[in-house]
Amino acid sequence: MITISKIAQLAKLIRKDILISTFEAKSGHPTSCLSAVELVVVLFYNHLVFETYNYPQIYHDEFVLSKGHAAPLLYSIYKRTGIINEDLLSLRKLGSLLEGHPSVRLKAVKYATGSLGQGLSIAVGAAWARKYRNLNSKVYVLVGDGEFAEGSNYEALTLASKYNLNNLCLILDVNRLGQSGQTYLAHQIEKYSKILEAFGWQYVIIDGHNIEAIDQAYKKFNQEASKPFAIIAKTIKGKGVSFLEDKDNWHGKPLSNHEELQKALNELDINQEDIDIQILYRKYPDVDNQTNIQSNDHFNLSEIDIETKPMATRQAISVALSKVGNYIKNLIVLDADVKNSTYTEYFEKLYNDRFIQCHIAEQAMVGISLGLAKNGFIPYLSTFGAFFTRAFDFIRMMVYSKPPLVIFTGTHAGISIGEDGASQMALEDIAMFTSLIESTVLYPSDSISAQKLLIEVFKQHFEGRLKGIVYFRTSRPSTSNIYNLNENFEIGKVKVVKKSHSDKVAILSAGVPLFEALKAYELLQKEGINIRVIDLYTVKPIDEKYLIKSIDGIKKIIVVEEHSIYGSIGQIISYILLKNGYQTDYFEIMAVNEIPLSAPANDLLSFHKLDSIAIRDKVKSIL
Repeated sequence: MITISKIAQLAKLIRKDILISTFEAKSGHPTSCLSAVELVVVLFYNHLVFETYNYPQIYHDEFVLSKGHAAPLLYSIYKRTGIINEDLLSLRKLGSLLEGHPSVRLKAVKYATGSLGQGLSIAVGAAWARKYRNLNSKVYVLVGDGEFAEGSNYEALTLASKYNLNNLCLILDVNRLGQSGQTYLAHQIEKYSKILEAFGWQYVIIDGHNIEAIDQAYKKFNQEASKPFAIIAKTIKGKGVSFLEDKDNWHGKPLSNHEELQKALNELDINQEDIDIQILYRKYPDVDNQTNIQSNDHFNLSEIDIETKPMATRQAISVALSKVGNYIKNLIVLDADVKNSTYTEYFEKLYNDRFIQCHIAEQAMVGISLGLAKNGFIPYLSTFGAFFTRAFDFIRMMVYSKPPLVIFTGTHAGISIGEDGASQMALEDIAMFTSLIESTVLYPSDSISAQKLLIEVFKQHFEGRLKGIVYFRTSRPSTSNIYNLNENFEIGKVKVVKKSHSDKVAILSAGVPLFEALKAYELLQKEGINIRVIDLYTVKPIDEKYLIKSIDGIKKIIVVEEHSIYGSIGQIISYILLKNGYQTDYFEIMAVNEIPLSAPANDLLSFHKLDSIAIRDKVKSIL
C-alpha cells in the first residue's frame, strides 16, 4: 500500500499534468478532472488489480470513465502507472491517441465514452461477465453527478441490483456544478443516498478529497459488499486551485494564459521530492481463473439443421439462434420484456444462464451488451425495431468502441404489423442503422434466408471477415418460403427471384413487400408483362457491381419498402446507381411517406400503395 502522504504527492502531480496538458491543448475540461483526482489515484495505486503491460483484460480489475470529458485525468493516471507512454502534451492534437474524450484508438481504453450517462450500463455488462465466469476481478465506474440525471443510470441501477452484482463499484463524483450551472441535486448528498438505497445498493458517503476516507471506502467495497456498491463522494469542482474551486463558468475551459497557469502550479506547491517519486506498480492479478474463459475454437455451424417450416422471420431467426447457442458457448441473449414476441424465449428455455432479461430498458440493454462484448461474449439483443431508436446514442457510441460482434434484431418492421399502429412500427430503423459508419444491415424475407443469414454472420465472424454491429430487420407476419435449402446467402449480395430476357421493369424489395412484388409479378404475367424481382436481403454493405449486374441494363427501376421514404433502402440504391453512372429513364421509391394509421396489415399495405395491386398499377403506368 502507498502511504497517505505519497498519495497526496501523487495527486499534486496528476493535477499538474491535467492543468498543463489542457493548457497546451487550449481546450479540455480541467475542473471536471480536478474534482476526481484523489478518488482515481487512491483506486489505481492502492486497490485496482491489474498488469500494466497488457491492460485491460477480463481478469484485471476494470475502471470505466463514464464522465469521459475527464479524459486528461485518465491519461495522466495511465501514464504515471506505466500503462501508456504517450506524450501528455499531445492531448487533442491531430493524430494523437489522447483524444478529447477516451477513444479505443488508445489501446488501454476499452470503451469510447463522453456521451454522458452510458458508463454505468457498460460497467454492469462488464461486472456480469466476470460474475458469470467466476472471476475475482472487479469493476469500478466513475460517474459525474451531472450525468446522473440521465435515466439510463436508473435502468442500470435496477439491473445491477436484480443480478446482485456485488463486484461492481459506482464512484459518484458529486462536485455540484454542471456545464451551465449547478446540478439538479447540487450537494444534497442525502438525496443521492436515498436513491441508491431505494434501488437496493449498498453505499458509503465520504469526503471525496479525504484520502484516508477514500481508502477505507474501497476497502469496505472489497471486503463487505454483498450487493452492488456505491461510493457517494462529495467533491469540489476545480479542487486544488483556489480561483477554480467551486466556481461557475469554468466548465470546459482550460487556463487561458501563462500567468494563470503559473499561479495554479504555485498553489500545488510541488517540490523535487514529489517529482522524483518512482512509481513501481506492485498489484498483479491472480490469473488462475483465466482457464474458465471459454472459447469457440471447436464447432461446426454447418451441422445446424435449417427448419423448412414457413414462419415469420422474427420467429425463424430465433429458431436458428437457439440451435447456434449449443455451439457458441459465449453467446448471450438480451431481451427487453418481449421474449414471447421476438421468440427469444426459445433460447432462454435452453440456456437460462446465458439469458439476460433487461425489461423495458433498451438503453441499459445496449450498454450492458457493450460491456459483455468487450469482455469475451457475443451479445444478441432483440426487441421491436421501433424501440431501438430510443437507444440510438448508445448504439452510436458502441460503434466507436469497436466491439468484436454485437447482433441486434429488430422485429415488427413496417406497416405490416397492422392494428398496433404507428407507435409500434419500425419505420426509421434502416435509416438509423445504415447511418452508422461501421455497420452491417440484413433484411431476410423468408424463414430459410433468416436462419441461413444468422448462421452466415457467425461463420464470417469466426473466419475474421465480419465484425462490429449487425442489424437484422425482421417482420411480424408469417410468410411462405421463397427459397429452398440449396440456396446460400452471402452477405453483401442480393437475390434475383424472378427474371426473363424481356424484363421491362426491375422491382427491388425485401420483407413483406417482396411478397407483394411477387404477387404483382404473377398478375403482370397474365397480361404478358415481364418484370424482374430482386430480393435486397443485404441492405448494407451492398456489392455494387453485383447489384448492377443483377439489374442487367433494365432502365425502369422501382424500390418497394415498408420504411419511411426518408433514409430508406431506395435512397441507398439511388446513390449506388448514381455513383456508378447507371442510366435509368425511370426510378421511384414506393415507401411510407405519411404517418400510418391502425388497421389490418392488408388494409395498410393497400392504403399506402405498397400492395400487389399498387405495384402492378405502377408498372403498367410507366410502361
